Order: sequence, then structure tokens, then C-alpha cells
Amino acid sequence: MTRPHELVDGQYDVVVIGGGMAGAGVARDLALRGVSVALVEKGDFASGTTSRSSKLIHGGLRYLELFDFALVRESLRERETLRRLAPHLVRPLPFLVPVYRDSSRSLIKVRIGLKLYDLLTPGRNRERYRVLRTVDALSLEPSIRAEDLRGAGYYFDDLLVFPERMCLENVLSACRHGARAFNYADVEEVVRDRRGPPAGVRVRDLLSGRVATLGAGVVVNATGPWVDQIRERAGVRERGRRIVRTTKGIHCLLPRLTERAIYHATGDDRMIFVIPWRDFSLIGTTDTDFEGDLDRLHATRGEVAYLLDEVRRALPDPRLTPGEVAYTYAGVRPLSFEEGYRASDVSRAHRIVAEESGRFLSITGTKLTCYRSLAAELGARVARALGRAGAGRTERLTLDGTDEEVGRVEARAWLDVSGEAAASGLPRETLETLVSTYGRAYPRVIELAGKVAGGTERLCPRNPEIVAQLHLAVQEELAVSLQDFLLRRTGIGTSRCQGLDCAESIGRRMAELTGWTPRRLAAELEAYHAYVDRSHRFRT
Repeated sequence: MTRPHELVDGQYDVVVIGGGMAGAGVARDLALRGVSVALVEKGDFASGTTSRSSKLIHGGLRYLELFDFALVRESLRERETLRRLAPHLVRPLPFLVPVYRDSSRSLIKVRIGLKLYDLLTPGRNRERYRVLRTVDALSLEPSIRAEDLRGAGYYFDDLLVFPERMCLENVLSACRHGARAFNYADVEEVVRDRRGPPAGVRVRDLLSGRVATLGAGVVVNATGPWVDQIRERAGVRERGRRIVRTTKGIHCLLPRLTERAIYHATGDDRMIFVIPWRDFSLIGTTDTDFEGDLDRLHATRGEVAYLLDEVRRALPDPRLTPGEVAYTYAGVRPLSFEEGYRASDVSRAHRIVAEESGRFLSITGTKLTCYRSLAAELGARVARALGRAGAGRTERLTLDGTDEEVGRVEARAWLDVSGEAAASGLPRETLETLVSTYGRAYPRVIELAGKVAGGTERLCPRNPEIVAQLHLAVQEELAVSLQDFLLRRTGIGTSRCQGLDCAESIGRRMAELTGWTPRRLAAELEAYHAYVDRSHRFRT
């Protein structure tokens, strides 16, 4: 094991179940308020819905059509906040909204929508929207279909380069302020005090098999699409059997098709993104009700065909074929349960569902962009119930391993790696990767690279990550499995090679650091290959 603390019996103010973005954000907010908190996750942090998103921090232009102005305003405010907290992970991204003769949205409607979007955005130091003529839209993106093109909307939202790192930074920050975080810890039972309200949880450590009881005054159910399963396990039914509507979304990774994001209206009046991310174009997403196995998700052939067919209507690129798809991923959204709506029309606004005299709180409808404001709302509520006066601070402290007050250092000052390139001897590509992964904490990796054997060596022939990052992940970032490191501590597993060129060699290094037996190493490699195989299952 590589956790700094063993999972043992203990008493906390709050136990948070679920280590995705919502649970991690709640744990951080509570810890910064001085509340004692334990965070437990049955897999790895961010291994569920958080890692299956469209990688956007955005206001949600479509929500204006649903008249959900409050959600758009909150999302745009949080977008500006996250830009300040983690500029290494959140980057401005230009969007084009092409409008064709047969589009369901006219240029006038797009202009009104973008005007509202602009008015709802806080502050004045921002890139304003524009509506482009046909010739100007084609000059920006020659790859879009020219036939029947009337023009295009042009605006900015943000790309979240590495959602898994954002989630991890919240977890690590919470731990630095006193929280205890445990991955691979499955809640088997919500315990009660003499048949009264929930008084904690009984958790099995999946690494050691040990069972521990974590007492708590409040239990927070932040398990995303598993929320109703945990409520059933806890015997909580005040709000009915079901409070979550689970909808499935898939994404396809293709060769880079555009330099700007394309926001495209489908034939069935949905919206699809084509997003430039790393070396790929990320295409998504579907939005269909899902009642299957949440732990065995994969994209189907039909879902992939639907996305490619729809995108071809705006991008007549010959590479939009299943054979060009590098890989896929699929996730399930935990939307609030509402009757009578299409899946794509259900509100993405979060809700905090209080049951058992307010001692059992479930989170539904979480939008990735608004995870911090959700956490602040829940944190303030819990702090009041516990009689704690600590104020929320998550909007002021950076998410890059430093927990410094926002605004002390301009992002451009530390994004320039010219000096480190000369001093460390590391290639610029590696240094830029370190900065985009760790933010201002990247010198920690450079320092470690000089201390461990072969610390500056590349781990993968096709990726710039180095050996020191593996040491850091195991020693300080709660990495337990091979998948943790390849998929959620670095971007090796989500690159074009998906880590297949180096999984075995990295596994051997990790075995040396953690003391894995040959049998454990073989199991880790088998599990990783099974994960990669699921990303290609649509082909069969």
C-alpha cells in the first residue's frame, strides 16, 4: 500500500462517500473550514464519471434555450474562478457554431444566445462573442462544410485539459488541511445508532481486506450514478426509491480535425462538440437513458456511428470513420430524477437532497464546471449544522499543490520554462508537460528527478513523462494501481499509444516501488489491458 494513513476505526464530523469531482470538492471545502472529514472511494479518485466528461469548463450555451439562466450564470462565474485557481489545467478555447440553411437555429437566434451569454459572464476582461460571415467562418476553419453555410457564432469557453488531475488536486489539498482520503475503500454498510439516523459507515479496504468503522455526524453521498445504490444500502427512502436519472454519454477520439471547437446541432436537435484536445479531436457526446452495469461501460458500434454520422454533416472529413477512431470512452451522468423530459433536456443543476434529519445528504445533477460552488453550498450547510464558524476558502486558494492565495503570481510567469530547460537539462516538451500537469508545483518533480536513480529517463517512447513522476505518484499522490498512474496521475494512458508501449516496463518499476508480487504485477497488467480493450469494443 502507498497510502500515508491506514484505514482504521475513527470518528469524524463528516464522511464523504465518492471520490469524484463532487466528493473531492466537498472534502476540500470542509477541511478548509476546519471540519474533520474522511473521504472514501471504492475505486480510484476520478475513476468514474469525472474521467468520462467532455473536458470542458463552460457556461452551457444550450441551457439558455431551456431558460436555465441561473445555472448559466453560476457556471460562467465558476468558469472564471477555476481559470484563476488552476490556469495550468483550465485554458481558453474558441468555439464556432456553424449555421446552415437547414439548421434548427438561425443566425439571429445564435446572436441573441451569445449576447445573453456575454451579459451573464462576470467581469469585463474577456473575449467577446461575434457572429461571423460565411467567408470569415471558413477562413477560421476551412474544414467545416461550405455548402449552405450562412455564417457562424464565435465565442470562448474553457478546456479542462486533465479532469483527473483537477480532482486529485482537490483530494491532496483536503489532505494537507487534515482530511483523510482512502481510495479502494468500499462502503459495505451505513451504520446507525440504535436504529436512529446514520452515524457513520463500515468500509472494507479492498487492498488489505480489513474492515473499519468510520463514525460521523453527517454522511455525504457523492457517488454520482451510484447515489441510489448507496441510499438503498443505507435503507434511506424518505425521498422515494429513486432520486437520480442515469444517462449514458460516449466520446470518440480521432485525429485532429479542427483547431477550434465546433458546437454542432444534430438532426434530432441535440448539440455535439468537436473539441481539440492534445493530438486529438474529441467528439461527444450521446445522451441516452441507461440502466445497465455502471462498472462495465463501453461505447457501442451504434453510438459511435451516430456521432460520426452527425459530425459529418458539419465536417465532411474522410477521416470521420470507425477505422480512424483511436479509442472511445463512456460514462454515466447522475442527473436529478425528473419525469417527462428528454435526457438532454433534464437540468444539469445540482441538488442537495437531505434525508434522515439532515444527517444523510445526497448530491444529484452535478455539473463538472460547478463542482466548487456545489461544495461551498454543502460545506456551509454542514458547518452551520455542526456549529462551526469557519468560512469557505476554496475560491481563493490555488489548485496546483501550493494552496496559495489566488493572484499573487501571474500564470505567464511560471508557464515559461526557458530557465528550467537550461538548468535541469530536461527537454522542453517534458518541462511543458510537467507544468501542465502540476502547475507551480512542478519544481518538486524536477527536484525528485535529481534524487532518484534514472529520474529524468522517459517512461514511454512516445510520451514525455519521466521516472520521477512515477516516484511522486506512489509516494505522494495515493497511486495504488497501474491504471491510477497511467490514466489519472499522468496522460500516458490517454495518449495515442494508450500506454501499451510502456505498461509492462512501468508496471515492473511500480512493482519495485510498492513491493508487488509477480502475481500482483500480472493481475495489474491484465486489468489494464482489459480496460484498453473496452475502449475498442465498439469495433466488435
